[in-house]
Amino acid sequence: MKAAWFFVFAAVGCGAGAAPKAASGEPPRTGQAPAASAPTSGQAAIVPPSSAAPGASSPPVPATSAAGGAATPVSKRRFPPPNIAPPYPRSAEKGDGEWSPYPEGSPFAKTVLHPHEASRFIEVTLVAIDLGAVSLGYMPGTDDLGGKKVPFVPGLVPEADRARTLAIFNGGFQPQHGHWGMKLGETTVVPPREDGCTLALYADGSVRLRSWPALAATAEGIHAFRQTPPCLFEEGAVHPDLVAGRDKAWAGQNPKLVTRRRSAVGLDASGAVLFYAIGVEAPPKLLAEALRAAGAASGAELDINWNWTRFLLFTKNEEGKLRATTSLAEGDYAKSGYVERPSDRDFFYVLRK
Repeated sequence: MKAAWFFVFAAVGCGAGAAPKAASGEPPRTGQAPAASAPTSGQAAIVPPSSAAPGASSPPVPATSAAGGAATPVSKRRFPPPNIAPPYPRSAEKGDGEWSPYPEGSPFAKTVLHPHEASRFIEVTLVAIDLGAVSLGYMPGTDDLGGKKVPFVPGLVPEADRARTLAIFNGGFQPQHGHWGMKLGETTVVPPREDGCTLALYADGSVRLRSWPALAATAEGIHAFRQTPPCLFEEGAVHPDLVAGRDKAWAGQNPKLVTRRRSAVGLDASGAVLFYAIGVEAPPKLLAEALRAAGAASGAELDINWNWTRFLLFTKNEEGKLRATTSLAEGDYAKSGYVERPSDRDFFYVLRK
C-alpha cells in the first residue's frame, strides 16, 4: 500500500437527531443497567496480554479463526475472496460480485451486489478486509459513556496507533437505543445482552462474531466487544424472524419512515476475512443475503440512516496530518474526524500490521 493513503469507513450511531423513530422500533430493553467497571488500560488496539501497556501501540498479532484456532497462514489464504455470482440475473448490473482492490495493493477489496430479485434500486456495497494483514481496535464515542470516567480518550483513535491506521468503521445504535453491550479493556460501558450479536476482539488478535451465549465462556480473553440487535444470520442460518418477515428488532418496521441506508458487518467461517456492507434501500434480510453471498458465516446489522453510514478515504496533507478526502457514500463528514476531532459515537478502526 502506498504510504500516503488511509481509509475510514464510518457509520456513527443512531442518535437522537438521526431518525429516532426508526431506532425506537427496537425491542424493549432486557438487561441490567449499564455498570461501571474498574478502569485500567483503555487502549483500543488489540494487543497480546504479554505486551499490553497503556497508551502503547499494538504490535502485529496473528489472526486466528472464529473457532479460536490459528487462521489460514497469510501465504496460503486467498484474498480477495472468490468473485460472487449475482443472486438474481434480472437485477444484476455489470461488475456485480467482482472484487477489485480498494485501492491496488491494499488489504481491502470492494464489490457491489443487488440482492433483490427484480429491483436495481436495492444495492449493497461490500468491502472485504484481510485480517491476516491488519488488526482491529475499538473506541466508544464521547456520547456513549453517560458521564462515566474512563482511562482512555473517547472518540479518537489512540495517538500511538494513528501512524498505522488504515480504516475506521462504525459501531451500532447508541446505548439508549437498545442498551446493547459495549466494552473496551477493563471498562464495561454497557453489559452484554444474551440476545446481542457480538463482534468481539480478543487479546490474542482473533475476531469472532456470534450471539453472546456462544462467546460467554471466552469472556476473559475479550479485549473489546460491541453488540448489535440479534445476528442477521449465524453460522449460515438467517434469523427466523427475518425469514418470517419480522424485522422490528433491527429497526425495520416504521410505516412513516424509510431507512434509506443500513450498515452491517460479517465474518467468514475461518475468521480470516471481515466484510463491511452499506445497503441502499436494503431491508435487514436483504443485507443478510448479500453478506452470505459474499462468504460471511455470521452477520450483524450496525448503524442505520443516511447520515451515519459513510466510507471515507483519507490521505496525508502537506503537513503530514490525516485528512478525509473522498466519501464512498453521500453524506457530510469532518475531514479531521476520528483522529483530531472526536466522534460522539463509537467505531472500530483497522491497523496495518
